[in-house]
Amino acid sequence: MMISRKVFLKSVAGAVALAGVGGTASAAPKKRGGVCYDTGVLHAVGDPLSRARWSRRQLEREIGLIADDLRCPSITAFGTDLGRLAETTDVALRRGLKVFVQPRLYDHPQEQILEHMAEAARTAERKRHGDDITFVTGCEHFLFTPGIIPGDTFLDRIAHIPSIPQTEWPVIIRRFREFMAKAVEVTRREFRGRITYGAAASADAEWNDWSLFDVVGLDYYTHFATDAEYTADLDRYRRWGKPLMILEYGCCTFTGAASAGGMGWDIVDYEAVPPVIKPGYERDEREQADHVARMLRVFGAQPDVEGSHLYSVISPDSPHNPTCRDRDYDMASYSLLRTVRERFDDDNSPYRLEPKKSFHAFQRFNR
Repeated sequence: MMISRKVFLKSVAGAVALAGVGGTASAAPKKRGGVCYDTGVLHAVGDPLSRARWSRRQLEREIGLIADDLRCPSITAFGTDLGRLAETTDVALRRGLKVFVQPRLYDHPQEQILEHMAEAARTAERKRHGDDITFVTGCEHFLFTPGIIPGDTFLDRIAHIPSIPQTEWPVIIRRFREFMAKAVEVTRREFRGRITYGAAASADAEWNDWSLFDVVGLDYYTHFATDAEYTADLDRYRRWGKPLMILEYGCCTFTGAASAGGMGWDIVDYEAVPPVIKPGYERDEREQADHVARMLRVFGAQPDVEGSHLYSVISPDSPHNPTCRDRDYDMASYSLLRTVRERFDDDNSPYRLEPKKSFHAFQRFNR
């Protein structure tokens, strides 16, 4: 489940201005797009991984689809289980993909998160040959890591953000930078290749000291009316003189999803039993396809944007229901493929994948 960037950005906007402005990007040859591959994330201590079903056969088939059908040059492989992360890296490298390895451990003590990161970095270094692996030092730590913003869980921290006085933001930014310096230290100790970080655009991306990294990494769900506005917005991250990498972008599968951005998952009423799609939303594969095609064009035209990874190629935890609109969780999914389970309510059920219109739009661009 995606978290609410809308709430965060409304609360933080104007709290501090740290970004500079660079030059305007010129046209560049088209770059093929990549995708994110979710190996399963532990969203809350004691919960199961977000991806229940896992097998080597399924992994091989899905990475093959990414490499052959979509012709992706690279992926971001992210997750909590380091065994799954290593297995995915092996399969992807063997299929000729470059891999951005991103461990995710939410709501654990900072020392445990750093130990988890160090172990992932050690494994990635053993598998690295040149620049075929880039290590990503986590994702949006200001929300997912305790001790930066008050709150025991990331949902607590999101809820707390609107009440934070502006006078406290410099302290929060200092805590964030202190943690990121530790993350870079433990990663550099274990990993000799390039490193980056999955930063929320317009938030911790501007707080971060990118001089510590080789690549500026952005989770980019910002929506603008014109392509020129995207170019101007990305200018803020060019002052570091580093390549930019879009580690996440995308939209869900309903009318209005493009402007909802990272908030798209919120069309599900999770308080209902079972959860249902809220009234007023209609499935719309065309809107998702058009947005994906547009963003591939926008990112591909920026000469210093190294690449882009769509979130996400599949979402097994958001199955499609062709007969019941209220439980068609794929509407709240960012994936290119519908997940159709044999047993809809069983998280561990076998499933098949069906291409959406966005899959074909992505495929056409990469072709």
